[in-house]
Amino acid sequence: MMLWFANGQAENPWTAEKPDLFEFSRIWDSHWYRIISETGYPSQLPIGEDNRLGENAWAFMPVYPILVRVGMGLTGAPFALVSVAISTLAFAMFVVVADRFFRRIVGDSASLSALAVIAFSPVAPIYQVGYAESLGMLFLVVVMVGLAERRWLLAALFIPIAALTRPVGVPLALTIALIGVLAWRARDDRVPLTCLTVLAGLSATAWPVIAWWVTGRPTAYIETELAWRRPYTGDVGHGWGTGWWDSAVWWFHDGAPWVIGGLALVAVIVAFLPATRRLGVVALAWTVSYVVYLVMVLFPQSSIFRLFIPLFPLAGVVARNRTLSLVAVALGIVLQFFWVKWFWSVEGSDWTPP
Repeated sequence: MMLWFANGQAENPWTAEKPDLFEFSRIWDSHWYRIISETGYPSQLPIGEDNRLGENAWAFMPVYPILVRVGMGLTGAPFALVSVAISTLAFAMFVVVADRFFRRIVGDSASLSALAVIAFSPVAPIYQVGYAESLGMLFLVVVMVGLAERRWLLAALFIPIAALTRPVGVPLALTIALIGVLAWRARDDRVPLTCLTVLAGLSATAWPVIAWWVTGRPTAYIETELAWRRPYTGDVGHGWGTGWWDSAVWWFHDGAPWVIGGLALVAVIVAFLPATRRLGVVALAWTVSYVVYLVMVLFPQSSIFRLFIPLFPLAGVVARNRTLSLVAVALGIVLQFFWVKWFWSVEGSDWTPP
């Protein structure tokens, strides 16, 4: 599918006409990862006359581009090839570890169904391009296995790595805190969970602090993130927890109440499904925490579908029903076509980044 779209891709800011698979896989945010892998992070920030930051590399966590840089150095291969290889390998490893996690919460037979739903989801092409999603999924599921199996050292090792691969430090801290509250009530595992909560909180602040230290600007990371939202929100921005409403108004105008109401209804229905409640403490705590995080900080636009990827434990809800699993896989394959066409392929002035 990617090759088919690459063959029809016109010249764009990242590639020439009809790029090969690897060049086609390094556009959009992958271009930023390439800059980081080849030149590192800037100490001088792009600051406009209004003292506002422009888009820059500090929006992207360092683990993935560092691994790609190492791979380029060891093999001599270009970024386009190494980035795709690492992403694809990371997703393969995710499947292995996630199978262990799903077998614990949905059973052996349903685990394969859950993995199929994830692997053939509408955004599945993102698992094989120069993005950090696959690597982030791998580290996140390792942390979940550590929490579910009470392997505290394993969780402690991968929490900082996960938080410096994708911005999951805050929801991880909330997740472990929720599990910790239950542990305090049961008078069990209080000390390790308290320590892991503190570790996750520190991991969440590590990258903003590093950006401050290197650039000398205390809010460098936050301002950099906001720079990407300025085309939608303008200089005003949006407050905590208001991004979803502001986005609905921006995209759907008078239809915003219906969109927000529909999303809330879906969330409530999923939350009260018996299959959801049977996912276990770790999966539920993570799902709630990540949803709260998205609601509080995000201004949704076309990349929202990619940002839903960390909610992969919900595939366990679908996996309990064989027919529903088959429908989800078939629908995911069809929707992949539209995702690549509408979001990944570049057509003129494109307002739909993946």
